Amino acid sequence: MDIEITKITKDQADTFLNLYNLYLYDLSEYTCEDPKDDGKFDPTNTYLYLEREELHPFFVMHLGKPIGFILVCAAPFVPEGIDFTIQELFLLRKYRGNRIASIGIEKVFKQLKGKISIGQLVENKPAVRFWKKYYEEHNIDYFEEQETIEIDGLGLQKVISQTFEIPENC
Repeated sequence: MDIEITKITKDQADTFLNLYNLYLYDLSEYTCEDPKDDGKFDPTNTYLYLEREELHPFFVMHLGKPIGFILVCAAPFVPEGIDFTIQELFLLRKYRGNRIASIGIEKVFKQLKGKISIGQLVENKPAVRFWKKYYEEHNIDYFEEQETIEIDGLGLQKVISQTFEIPENC
């Protein structure tokens, strides 16, 4: 399967924000967010992914076309004691369920070392299932916790997160 991960650049902002709007549409099932008057969802500070060195946005590419993204954060955008978070993972619906997300995550993990944290909205059962299956298939031991956090524009949301280590020798 021809899957690549490429760093998203500033000149790809329109493509990224278009995909991000589709991501927010998918999430609205769990967040109850409505689009703005122009029909788009509010991307809040998403543009920062294209401006800050501590934020690492990647397109998931299939046959040379962007079909999704993986957004990675580093300090100061992560909790103390965490090196990286996978902040968002999105694939267009037609590409889900055939290991593309797993392949993309594997390629991103090869670029990361240290303590990783990944969170999902508790109500987003497909995302929770995906990550549990991924950890099981890759023999990843993790610590899990659940908390209620404030998300900009969405209010209080229940989130489940897993923390694990990617060793230096991987």
